[in-house]
Amino acid sequence: MLTGRPVQPEWVGARPCTADGLPLVGPTRSPRVFVAGGHGMWGMINGPLTGQLLAEAVVIGRPVAELAALHPLR
Repeated sequence: MLTGRPVQPEWVGARPCTADGLPLVGPTRSPRVFVAGGHGMWGMINGPLTGQLLAEAVVIGRPVAELAALHPLR
C-alpha cells in the first residue's frame, strides 16, 4: 500500500447494455432514424464493424444479414 499520496477519485462512464445483452443496431420505427448502441464493455472493439455494417445497410437501403439478430425492434 502506498502512503503519503492522496487518493484520486476516478470516473468511469456508463456502459449501456440491453436486457438480453445484445446491442441494438439497425432501423427504428422512424424511417430516417437508425441506432447503434448497447454494446456494453465491447463498444470500443465492436464499434467500427458495427458502423461499417450499419452504413452499408443505410446506403443500400435494406438490412444486412449480419445485423438481423441485433434489430432494435426485436
